[in-house]
Amino acid sequence: MTESSTARRCVVAGFDGSPASRAAVSLAVERARPDGRVVVVHAFEAPDTWSSGPDHQTLLDSALAHAQELLAHIAEQVPDLAALDWDTEVLAGRPATALASVANAERASEIVIGTRGVGRARALLGSVAHDLIHRARCPVTVIPERALDESGEDRLVATAG
Repeated sequence: MTESSTARRCVVAGFDGSPASRAAVSLAVERARPDGRVVVVHAFEAPDTWSSGPDHQTLLDSALAHAQELLAHIAEQVPDLAALDWDTEVLAGRPATALASVANAERASEIVIGTRGVGRARALLGSVAHDLIHRARCPVTVIPERALDESGEDRLVATAG
């Protein structure tokens, strides 16, 4: 057997706590089944050293604590995650850069992210998604918030056709 045929599938999912990002983690679980691995990544922009001055470390610690709190209950928010091998990563930096970096390090077969699609210039895709598709070395699946079931369960709406 070749290395590629024996390698376990790894899917990286971006998570920011939004409904679309929970749906992204759920889809990553589906794509990694039955015996793959999911890496849930939360990235945050580090405070600018020059503008934050002496409060830099306080701001960094606060952002890190917020990220860890977001990920602390991810297995409860996405119950199917516990059935797989999974891990979390918290990184300071541009989210697209962090996701692409983790995907490269993990030799991921795919990156799945949610997007709110806000902003005029990138309203159709979202700035992180737009940046990520130009950085990633693997396929990127983007779940827009408007594609979610309105039941509040963060499920994708099945489309006909």
